[in-house]
Formats: sequence, C-alpha cells, structure tokens
Amino acid sequence: MRTRIKFSRLKFTELGIRTKLLCSFIILVSMPVIIIAGRSYNTSSSLIEAKTNQYSHDILYQTTKTMETRLDKIEDISLNIITNQEVQSMLLRADAGNLDDYTASQFRSRMETILASHVLFHDEINAVYVVSTGDYVYELDKTKQNYGIMGTHLEEIMEASGSVVWFGGLKDGNVVALTRLINSLRTQKPIAYLVMYVEERFLCELLNSTLSAPQGNVFLVDGSDIIVSHEDKELLGTFAPEIRLIETRSYSFSRQEIGGIPQYMACSAQMKNGWRVVLTIPIRVYQMEILNLRNDIITMALIVLIMSSMCALWISSTISSPIRRLSDKMAAFGEGDFTVRYPTASKDEIGKLASSFNLMAENINALIQKVYDEQLMKRDAQLKSLQMQINPHFLYNTLETINWMARAHGTEDVAVMAKSLGDLMRFTISKKDFVTLGEEIRSLNNYFQIQKFRYGDKFDATLSIDDNTRHLYIPKLIIQPLVENAIYHGLEPAYGGGVIRVKSRIRDNVLLIDVSDNGVGIPQESVEKLLNPAGELDYDDNQSIGIQNVIKRVQTMFGNGYGLVIQSEIGEGTTITIKLPVTDIYPSD
Repeated sequence: MRTRIKFSRLKFTELGIRTKLLCSFIILVSMPVIIIAGRSYNTSSSLIEAKTNQYSHDILYQTTKTMETRLDKIEDISLNIITNQEVQSMLLRADAGNLDDYTASQFRSRMETILASHVLFHDEINAVYVVSTGDYVYELDKTKQNYGIMGTHLEEIMEASGSVVWFGGLKDGNVVALTRLINSLRTQKPIAYLVMYVEERFLCELLNSTLSAPQGNVFLVDGSDIIVSHEDKELLGTFAPEIRLIETRSYSFSRQEIGGIPQYMACSAQMKNGWRVVLTIPIRVYQMEILNLRNDIITMALIVLIMSSMCALWISSTISSPIRRLSDKMAAFGEGDFTVRYPTASKDEIGKLASSFNLMAENINALIQKVYDEQLMKRDAQLKSLQMQINPHFLYNTLETINWMARAHGTEDVAVMAKSLGDLMRFTISKKDFVTLGEEIRSLNNYFQIQKFRYGDKFDATLSIDDNTRHLYIPKLIIQPLVENAIYHGLEPAYGGGVIRVKSRIRDNVLLIDVSDNGVGIPQESVEKLLNPAGELDYDDNQSIGIQNVIKRVQTMFGNGYGLVIQSEIGEGTTITIKLPVTDIYPSD
C-alpha cells in the first residue's frame, strides 16, 4: 500500500503545472459540490420524514376524534333505547316470564316500532337486537341478514356491566357490533342485552374521507390487532402482523417493511373502545420530491463541474504558458547558450521571475568572465607560490633535529620545548575538525609545557578528566583559547600563586568542561558583553575575540542550546563552563 501511495505521489509530481492546476481546480470545485449535494439530500430526507411524522400525527389525531364522535352518537342511540321507559317495562315483564302469545306478539310489535324510531333513519345501523333474560328476542333487521344475537360473546357483555363493548372482525365481516348489557333502572339488575350491527362500510368511508393516503392504506384495528375496517374486504377479521412490532399504545411512527416494500407506518393512540387507526404509506411516495431535488442537484453539479473545468483549463493555460516558455529558456541557458533572455512586460510573479532570470544571466556572464580572468591570475600566483612554499614536514624535521641536538648538548629544556612545539603544531594544522577529549588534553599538556617555560612558577595547572569522557568527540582547539584567556587576563595581572583547573563531567546527557582560575576575575558588565557578540569591551579586545569565537563555533555546530556559561567574582577568580552534546561517534558534516 505504501509503495502504491508513493508511486502515485511521484506520478503527480511528474505532471506539468497546467495539469496540476487543472486537477486542483476540479478537485476544489468538486468537493464542495459533492458535500453540499449530499448534505442537502440528507437534510431534505430528514425534513420530509419529520414533516410526514407530524402530518401523520395531526391527521390521525383528528381522525380518531372524528371516529370517536361518530361512534359516540351510535352509543347514544343505544343508550336512548335501553333507557326508554316503555322498553324497560316490556323487558321487566318479559324477564318475569309467563307471557301469553298475544302479549308476546304485542310486545314484539311495539318493540320493533320503538327500535325503528331510533335507527330507521341511520343508514349506518343495519340491525338491532334486544335479547331478554327470559330468552325473548326483539329485533329490527333492516337488511334481513339475520346477523345473530352474539351469544358466544355473552360473558364479555356481562362483564362490562352495561358499558359499551365493540366487536369487530366478525364472521360477517361487513359489519361491526356494538353490545351492552341492559340493567333495570330501578333495581340495576340485568334484564336483557342489546346488539347493534353497524355497517363496516360506514367506518371505511369515514377513514377514507378524513385521510388522503395515495398508494397507501388506512385501516382500523381492535385491541387484539385484528383488522376491523379496511379497503380490502378480504383482510377484514385477519391479524395485522406489522402492528405487533409496536409496543406502545400511544401514537407511534416508524419505518416498516410490509410485503417487501419499505413504508412509513403511523398508529394512532387507542380510542375509548380500544381501537386504533393505522396509516401505511410507501416511503417512495414521499421521497419523489427529494428524488427530483437530488436529480436537480446532480444536474446542476455536472453543469458547474463542466463550466469550472473550462474555466480551470483557461486559467491553467494562462498561468502555465509563460512558465513553460521561461522553463524552455532556462533549459537552453543550462545547456550553454548564455545569450538566452526572456523578454517580458508582465509585473506579476512570473514577470518578476523572468526579470530575475535575465539579471541572473547577466551576472553569470559577468562572473564567468571574472572567473576566467581570476584563473589566469591565480595560475601565475600558484607558480610563484610553489617556488616560495615551505614543506611542513621540513619544519617538523627541523624541530626534531633541534630536539636531538639539544639533548646531545645536555640542554634538556630546549629539547622538551622543541618537541612540545612540534607536537602542538602537528595537532593544530591537522585536517580533522573534531578530536576526542583525550587528544585535546594531550595537546593542552603541550601548551602548558610551553607556557611553563615562559611563566615558570607563576601558575600551576591541574587536570581532572573523567575517564567516561575521554573518548567523546569535541571541536578541535575548543579548550586552549579559554586556558590562554585565563593565563593572560586572569593570572598574569595577579601576584603569583595562580592555579588553572580543567575538569570534565557528564550531567543530564550534556558534556560539561570547566576551565577555572583564581585570578583577578571579570566585572559582571564585562561578562554580559562577552556573552553578547554585539557587545564592545572596554578593557581588552583580545579577550572578547577568543571567548566569542568559541561561543560562535559551538553554537554554529550544535545550536543555541549549547555554548559557554561564565561565573566570575572580582578578586576570586573565574570559571568558564563549555556545554557540549555527548558524542561518542565522529560527527558527520
């Protein structure tokens, strides 16, 4: 995978600037268009679903209220019948039994008249049955369908104690039944029960007139999720399985897959009789608008991309053409045609680049001529220099000869000084930029040896070098300038008894080298000037040059986190600490 990504990145870097600009413009335009289009589609879908939910809630709420109002009117008709004084009187006599045939016939005729007066002009009511406890049945069947007296549900009717009990999903699915127990108004004991058959079509028309659900379904279910009213009459009395997934009996709105089709399903809260109105609508019905919007967004996005690509092509050509011509001129110049120039009147970055190229070409031509002239002069100077050059090995051999001659004549001091000077010169002019601390200390011993001949017993030197630091690499001749500064500016103005201490240690992964003396010390304001390359010293320029040279070398090589720390007190002495990184491998360039 990494190889593939790296390969693709290399391929992109190899493309021309016009192609890069064109791709960049297209990507910059495409990303916002795609993001906005996707965001708009998702937001619109959510809004439509939320509005569908709210619409379903409002319309189902209104529908259930309308349904309950109409059912209440039917219940009121039943209440008027069972509380009718004449009906109560006849049912009490029938409940007592022993009615002769004539009286029973008279009661039946009168009961039918009373029932007709209540339901005759209510088309939604197909039949009414009043069944006394003495098994007398009084009926008014406008459709002559002989619906029955609901004897199998008598126990439920009795348990309701006079409250209305609605039954749907009957064997004859074209009707629903209202039932209620008839109690004596005087004794409140059951004397009969009433069964009123209401045409299912009345409920279905009520649902369809209240709701508008294109390509969807509106139906009524009872408390057991049995379909009570539906446009498809074959489904009457069947179980609605999709309802069982909804646990709440209050309003609910969800997505369901019914018959393999994703649909919104909204269920109203239960009505007083336990029935619920259910609305199912295919999701695609409400997504038509968003699909149209999506298509419009895609069309507009394509138009924007095409127009943007054309603009990007023109812009990239305008930018890349001058660059390509300038690149050709530079290539020709690089191949040796130093007369090439790029004429331009443009003041933009490309024009400035072209002007810089022309100026560079002029300067290079002038430099070539200058270098050519200097080479001629240098050749003459080298011939003269070769004639005057002294071979360093000749100087080393001469010092070695002085050493042996001094020993031969018994002048040991001269021999030691000659050898120390030879070793010091060898170390100083070697081509290495870094040496180990051990090598630096050996060279420092040679320097001390030479200075002892000059100053005698005026100072003494002590070296305390940690063995763990001897193999570490440091810049060459980084300690000697500080020792020389301590001798000339610290101990020489004092009155003898001077001591110079050189100590090394490692702390917090930093190599610390202390150069201390017990000389005259340095004033605090001079210390601050020593550590500031821009400072000017009033008492000695040589001291400033040596220390600042060490600071500049260390910080140039290792960064500003390293350098010198100076601690000094007048009359007490000075300690200069060199801070270097711990390096046990020869540093590379």
